[in-house]
Amino acid sequence: MKGLRFPRPSKGAAPGTKAPRDRGAALVMVLWGAVVMSIIAAAAARQATSTAVVVNASAELTRARALADGGIRAGWTAFADGRISELGQSWACLSGGDVLFVRIRPETARIDINTATGEMLAALYEVAGVDAVAAQELAAATVAYRSHGEETVDDIVAPAGEPTAEPPAGLPKPGAFETIEELGYVPGMTAGLFRAIAGDITVHSRALDVDRRYASRLVQRALDQAVLRDGSEVAVEADANPSPAFEGSLMNVRAVAVTASGAVYVRQAVVEGPLDPVGAPTILRLVQGRLDEGETLPEAPGAVPCLQGFTPIR
Repeated sequence: MKGLRFPRPSKGAAPGTKAPRDRGAALVMVLWGAVVMSIIAAAAARQATSTAVVVNASAELTRARALADGGIRAGWTAFADGRISELGQSWACLSGGDVLFVRIRPETARIDINTATGEMLAALYEVAGVDAVAAQELAAATVAYRSHGEETVDDIVAPAGEPTAEPPAGLPKPGAFETIEELGYVPGMTAGLFRAIAGDITVHSRALDVDRRYASRLVQRALDQAVLRDGSEVAVEADANPSPAFEGSLMNVRAVAVTASGAVYVRQAVVEGPLDPVGAPTILRLVQGRLDEGETLPEAPGAVPCLQGFTPIR
């Protein structure tokens, strides 16, 4: 028909083929798809790497935990048969490329919260960072909590001066502390303060006195502060070390395991048992510990394999 025009095919283009513009668009789509796939592949690789790192870290921590758990029993056995001869000192041994550190000290080097005087408790709280007035009030609340149970709970007063409610249903009633964690139910006790003193208190020694020779710096400062408060001396055990002939002992055993890749696990235990290689000890307390603030683990040059015993770390 006159007046109608049809587009002419590009020169050199065979019938049924795409124009250059169409081919360019297709090429862009292919390139874009390749870029998207490369991004997806890279993300998958990163995810796989992250997963592998997490799995490896978990495996390392599990190995460190198993070594620390074994270190509690190995440390006690070595102490009982005389291979660990000095208390309060770090001993080390090697397990493949991993290192195990063990330290044993009398449980009496810690403050028993069931037998400590109010002055001793106040001194402990004060050197741990509580002001003097609040420390006195918290010590009084601690003594009241453990003394006569439900008879005195209504008399316990928080530092703010308000009467304290009884523990919620299902929680321990006031009375002698069965675990150190129960100290958290005493009015005025904070999580931060408990963390600061947890490594220096006990409910197992049942001792009126504290063995200063193996006490931590915090406990020694508290002992000095208590002396300043009431002018009394705190008794210290006479013997430098317990005799192997002693039929029973109560010790705090601390094991720190460090794997070759740097994973660290700390295990803390209170162990009671006869001092002989075949005697079966009783583990009164077994918890995950932690490195002390500012603590650095020593080198262990010359440490023997754990199957052979322990080497003192000087």
